[in-house]
Order: sequence, then structure tokens, then C-alpha cells
Amino acid sequence: MIHFNTEGGAMNHSSIEFVPVPDDAGKQIRRFFRVPPDTGESISVHIVSVSYPVSDISLGGVSILLEDNQAFEIGADLPGCKLHFKKTVLSDLTGRIVHCSPSARDSDLWQFGIQWVHMKDSQKKALEQ
Repeated sequence: MIHFNTEGGAMNHSSIEFVPVPDDAGKQIRRFFRVPPDTGESISVHIVSVSYPVSDISLGGVSILLEDNQAFEIGADLPGCKLHFKKTVLSDLTGRIVHCSPSARDSDLWQFGIQWVHMKDSQKKALEQ
């Protein structure tokens, strides 16, 4: 964090104070980056009894686009999810809603980020392929 001291008019090097950012700053470091599925590739996630098309996917989770920004609560765990991609179905996944934000693609939609938690090694390997 940088603090600028603007007292007395002109800025000079002695007026800049560098303050270290504490380790517990509460910022989440992204380990995976989601990418859109390849054109023509249909990927969906089944949550409870509803199937949602996936807008972005990574090794760590997916995002979905919904009209209702109240559909899921941030921090909510979603046990029993199924991820359908190519000819593969990953069952018994647990997702966690990590964010909800207005969609950059469509102003009428909300993007929900779902992080996979407690993944088995076999599930991770299937996603990597």
C-alpha cells in the first residue's frame, strides 16, 4: 500500500511512505484461471436437480451464468454435483460458491463462481485430461 502525503503542495520522494501489506490481508490468491469451453463443446454442471451450462472451466472449478443473483448464497456448499464434459461424467463433487458478479458478457446475467472442494485424485486426473 502506498500513502501519499500531499500537505504543503508539491510532492517529493520524502512524501511517499511505503507500508508493507500484512500477510493476513484477506486477499484470495487465484490458483486456477477459468477459460471458456472450446466452441461446440458442451459442458454442464448438475446441481441438486438442475443442469446448468458451464460458461468457464478450470481444474479448480466452473462458472455459470444465471438471471437470478439470489440463486445461490456466497460461501454455500453444493454437495452431490455432477460435471458433464466430452464423454465423461464426474459425480459426487462438492462445489462451493465463491463469488457472484454481474456478467461481463450479458448485463442481464450474473456469473457465479463455483470452486471444487475435497476433490479425489481420480477426479483431478479426469479433469486434467
